[in-house]
Amino acid sequence: MTHSIFHAFGIRTLAAAAILTANLTTVSADTIDWKTVGGWDISFYPGSAGCQAFAVFDRETAFFIGFDNNNDDLSLDVTILDERWSSIQDGEDYSITVKFGDESPWTLGMTGTVVDNYSGLNLMIDVASDEAELFVTEFQRENSMDWSYNNNRLGHYTLRGSRRAFDEVIKCQRSFLEAVNENKDPFAGNSSGKSDPFSE
Repeated sequence: MTHSIFHAFGIRTLAAAAILTANLTTVSADTIDWKTVGGWDISFYPGSAGCQAFAVFDRETAFFIGFDNNNDDLSLDVTILDERWSSIQDGEDYSITVKFGDESPWTLGMTGTVVDNYSGLNLMIDVASDEAELFVTEFQRENSMDWSYNNNRLGHYTLRGSRRAFDEVIKCQRSFLEAVNENKDPFAGNSSGKSDPFSE
């Protein structure tokens, strides 16, 4: 059952496609919006050559989950940021506990990061691994997630809309990789007949 979501969208084929496109990607530095579903913004981030879902919880905690296609490897990228966590050191390792709904808790070795003056934590997981597959399965299936560090609760966050959000992340990433391989605009519409959906 844990393989159904990844197989349904050909997620493992994304890893192979990513290797082929690793040296071919030349993209704008601007984030490209893909779609907003259920309170999640799905966008393509040129800095990571990947599509990610983004949500803000409690007006202070920013959460990203999606793909990173740097270093010739497609990875599942999980990032959580909060302006209150100013003691986090960039590049330092932190043992973080994450629990999705009633599932068994995860113990994650995350790395401190600073993005636009917001401190936070980042994790990269090989997309081809069972760990990435199970992480996404629980993220999509459960209704909430709890984060903690040294028995201190970092936050309890809703996962409403997470299934549809990550489905769109996969579609976005697959569209990008396929288009780059074919030397096309990955965000060109195919239903309107226009080659550029942003053109007037």
